[in-house]
Amino acid sequence: MASRRAHDALVDECGKTEEELEALKSRYEQYFLGIERREPSRWRDDMKKRVERLKETFTKNTGLRFRLQTLHARFLSYERLWLRSAREKEAGTYRRDLFKARLRIKGTEPTAAEVAAAVAPAATPRPTPAAAAPPTFSGTGEPQLRALYQAYVEAKKSCREDVSRLTYEALAKSVQKQVPELMARFKAKAVDFRVEVKDGKAILKAIPRV
Repeated sequence: MASRRAHDALVDECGKTEEELEALKSRYEQYFLGIERREPSRWRDDMKKRVERLKETFTKNTGLRFRLQTLHARFLSYERLWLRSAREKEAGTYRRDLFKARLRIKGTEPTAAEVAAAVAPAATPRPTPAAAAPPTFSGTGEPQLRALYQAYVEAKKSCREDVSRLTYEALAKSVQKQVPELMARFKAKAVDFRVEVKDGKAILKAIPRV
């Protein structure tokens, strides 16, 4: 019972942190657009400590562990972009500032819509969890397949993919069909599966063990 409560509390904390990270991302966007005058660096430092603490939290749940790793990778991706953009802003080379400066030279002040349109290509990219070390799943028993399914669903959600049609039964059937075929093809003793992110999409990668 205590273990279940701890798991639920960790899931809840992870969800809240994900929401607050997106809110922090929005604050940085406002800062780089010139809407906010001060960089939210203190909130960034607090978020970094919180994310790192969550990443180090022990959990036996594979799907939740993958979710925490993904959250950490997402923060690192955002942080790199924020720090680089802040340096460019201070140096006067940040393209949003240059755009506004050019308009001021013409004697006009840019509207929010004009700024947004001009910087659309430089908007914050959606990070992928590729930086996180993906867990490997061995065996085709129900516990292993359930864990694989859960991790796969979490990875797809992290990439903002639709999971409404993804079912455990379909995944289990596909894996159980692939294993004997791959073992025969590669003369392998077993086949492991790993959830990875490639080109912004979650995939299942089969790894024959010879």
